[in-house]
Amino acid sequence: MRVMVVDDSKTIVKILCMLLEKRFDMDLEVVKCDSGEVALRKLEDIHVDLVLLDVVMEGIDGFETCRRIKQNPLTKDVTVIFLTSKSEEQDIIKGFEVGGVDYISKPFREAEFVARVKTQLELKKYQNKEIESTQSEVIIKMGEIGESRSEETANHVKRVAKYCYLLAHLYGLDEADCNLLAAASPMHDIGKVSTPDNILKKPGRLTDEERVEMQKHTTVGYELFSNSKGKILRTAAIVAHEHHEKYDGTGYPRGLRGNEIHIFGRIVAVADVFDALGSERVYKKAWELDKILKLLEEEKGKHFDPYLVDIFLENINQFLEIREKFKDI
Repeated sequence: MRVMVVDDSKTIVKILCMLLEKRFDMDLEVVKCDSGEVALRKLEDIHVDLVLLDVVMEGIDGFETCRRIKQNPLTKDVTVIFLTSKSEEQDIIKGFEVGGVDYISKPFREAEFVARVKTQLELKKYQNKEIESTQSEVIIKMGEIGESRSEETANHVKRVAKYCYLLAHLYGLDEADCNLLAAASPMHDIGKVSTPDNILKKPGRLTDEERVEMQKHTTVGYELFSNSKGKILRTAAIVAHEHHEKYDGTGYPRGLRGNEIHIFGRIVAVADVFDALGSERVYKKAWELDKILKLLEEEKGKHFDPYLVDIFLENINQFLEIREKFKDI
């Protein structure tokens, strides 16, 4: 979680940072700001869970800073706790009116500071989990809508999500990134909502012009989510944009090569192709497993990251268990 400390006293900022590092057992990143103006600029660029905000500062004061935070759609959900030596009733009321949730009085009492901040961070953590859960549900449903337009099954996006999580875990990504990729991967083909039906559902081979039109779905998917503040949606933008890039640089839309392709894009590429080849589509029959595995081996270093293919093939039974569990009916 990320906490922003806003105070024009370097001494106060140093003390608060020491308390946050010393007394909190959760992972915290602390962002330091010496004015309300600097805080507002930084909040435009980074996600922050909690702002510890001094009231009396040069330039715009804490009340005005908080008011602007709450008026901005991008930052209105940030939790604000005021830091102040002002204890008059009208000051406390004003703080709540502009959107603060609590006051911590100066000089600080360590136990009180820790208790008040920890309470708000735990509440924020719960709220974040609820938001991410809702985002994940929406993403899965939108992914299913995208697939249904090309008459593919809802289970395709579920299987790809499961494959992505497992492959990311076996690759060595941390649990947070594994979960993030699994949550975002159902959106890999969401850009197909813009592809005309006569191309998307064409049973035969596409013409060169139709193929160019089809390939636009990667850019459309990216543009849908690239400016999002949410981690899941930003990740969805990456996988939508890069899951058709190829390791040797012959993919689209940008012709990225090797590690220029985000690891999320490289993982989704393997998972998506494995599932697509094993599924019946309007333009083809499902492939036999031996034929799919042979193609993956042949495309190492060409279409796919060779290390990911090795991991996938070494653990193929785990992926087949997922395929069987979520098979199309």
